[in-house]
Amino acid sequence: MRFGKAVRMALLFELFWKLLILGLVNPLFREIYHTYAASVGLRFNQNMLGVFLNWKGAALFLLLFFGAALLIFYEYAVIINIVALYRQGNAFSLPQVMKSSVWNLGVMRGWSLAAGSLYYVLLLPLTRLGYVNTMAPQVVIPEFVFGEMRKTSLGVAGIVAVFVAEYAIHLALLFVPVCMVLRGQRFAAASRESLGCWKKLDWKHRLMVLGILLLWERTLTEISRYWRRKPLGNDDFGEYFLKNLLHTEAFRTDLLYWLFLNLLTAAAMTGIIWLLVASLERKAALRASLSPPWSRDGEMLVEMAEHRWARAKRRWKARLQTRRWQSGLAAAGLLLAAWLVAASWQQPMVHRPLAIGHRGSIEGVENTLPAILAAQALGMDYAEIDVQLTRDGVPVLFHDGNLRRLAGREEEVGGLDWAQLGEIPISDYGHPDADARIVSLEEVLRALQDGAMGLLIELKPAGSNHSLLAEAVIELVERYGFGERAMFMSLDYMCLMPLLDRHPEWWVGYCLFGASGDIDEAVWRYGVDFLAVEEALVNSRLILQAREQYLPVYVWSVYDNEKMRQYLEMGVGGIISDYPEELRTVLDTYLAAHPYQDTIWQEEGFPLRGKEKKSPLP
Repeated sequence: MRFGKAVRMALLFELFWKLLILGLVNPLFREIYHTYAASVGLRFNQNMLGVFLNWKGAALFLLLFFGAALLIFYEYAVIINIVALYRQGNAFSLPQVMKSSVWNLGVMRGWSLAAGSLYYVLLLPLTRLGYVNTMAPQVVIPEFVFGEMRKTSLGVAGIVAVFVAEYAIHLALLFVPVCMVLRGQRFAAASRESLGCWKKLDWKHRLMVLGILLLWERTLTEISRYWRRKPLGNDDFGEYFLKNLLHTEAFRTDLLYWLFLNLLTAAAMTGIIWLLVASLERKAALRASLSPPWSRDGEMLVEMAEHRWARAKRRWKARLQTRRWQSGLAAAGLLLAAWLVAASWQQPMVHRPLAIGHRGSIEGVENTLPAILAAQALGMDYAEIDVQLTRDGVPVLFHDGNLRRLAGREEEVGGLDWAQLGEIPISDYGHPDADARIVSLEEVLRALQDGAMGLLIELKPAGSNHSLLAEAVIELVERYGFGERAMFMSLDYMCLMPLLDRHPEWWVGYCLFGASGDIDEAVWRYGVDFLAVEEALVNSRLILQAREQYLPVYVWSVYDNEKMRQYLEMGVGGIISDYPEELRTVLDTYLAAHPYQDTIWQEEGFPLRGKEKKSPLP
């Protein structure tokens, strides 16, 4: 009975807390962060951390980081106090326990704040084992990092080591939140006490705790196997919420899953905390109090705040009973309704979604001619390829900067001539026995002359050769007349500038895996035609922002067919995947179910543009 009441009160608090964080705190943090990033100049990809490499940026980062940690700790403190108070048989209300939990924040001071912030903001959201929170619900290592690591045996071993380390640390520190809240210990003392707590438990309770955590992990794993779509994040609950709710097919489905998962994990977290407290309350002197040892000054401040709040409520209640205020509220309501109608309008997509094979396809060694021709045979609209420059100025297809992964050699691609590279056999993790070879961009253009598939050419400069690489690619594409069948992108914007200057009619985009601020603050000023973003960056907010600037979003690299469907429902302009056959099936099924998709460009392919189309289309 007491456990059921604890769960109900915890869920009630979680509902209130999520509304507060998603509706007020998170937008405020995001606005502070983005305003600063825009004031010093947005930076993307490998340069994005440069925004914080000064005292002002570092101070802002620490302010937001520590602020997030305090909010996360407070959320845990309320749940832990609810559980402890019910176990102690105390009578209390939710406002009382929320007010008394504020005083638990006192343990997060000094070095405890620094170490505790790393624990609460990074480790717990990374493992998501037993503890969940609203401010930072999940820390995700980008899939492209693991994707690259999985392509070598050493990388696979590294992934295993990372998971073993994070879960071992998490288990060792499992009792830290309970000790900090119920024993008033700072982080270092609570960490030592957490190890002691494991020793104090008998084997029955140790196995019970480990079994419940294992059940948690297996349940979430099975749910994620069934529901493989990317879950909603905090950025999805912002100014675009209504528009997404009205127009985005994926958002409505994912919102129901978000509600289900949050209710489930909040109830499960309450149950795990109940078990931890029950296992230790007699052995570790765990106790919650509704009357913390306040100083008289602190008590007076609380009384003054409560008095002023009650007086303000009486004053506003009296005002709202007058006709003038009622008329004003009615007018404000009409204006709000008009704004909601205007804000709910959705711009059409630029073009129909495209199917793009990643590094050609999985059907051959990456970036080789067999992989590219297989993508064409399997119906891809485009094959994405990585192009670098050899020492003698020949554009060749290769992803990594050196030959270690694909050829077992330490040379850099840009340190060898084309004649040398062409003699080196290569193979990848999916084709260990292959005897493939590196191909030049010219060979690929010649092979595709009579085909229907286009190319998404990613320019990968090394050092300061971005202009040389761009010029070499331009020369080849012009020579073979391939400009109308090619798209171009790069992580390095400097590499794109010669293409934008020389051929404004070509389809040129910016490739992103990270940004220092709000992407919509600057990217459209770059004069690009599309964004190619890493999967971890994709959310409904970004897609709608880009859509308002007439920028299609292409997502890389998507391996799961459920996520392919989800991103199409979100309105992406293209999907880049290693698996062309699966992608073609998903895309054809989606287009068959959405035959009247509203797009600006109604023909096949992408809209070729000239200088007159650089401004937003009507």
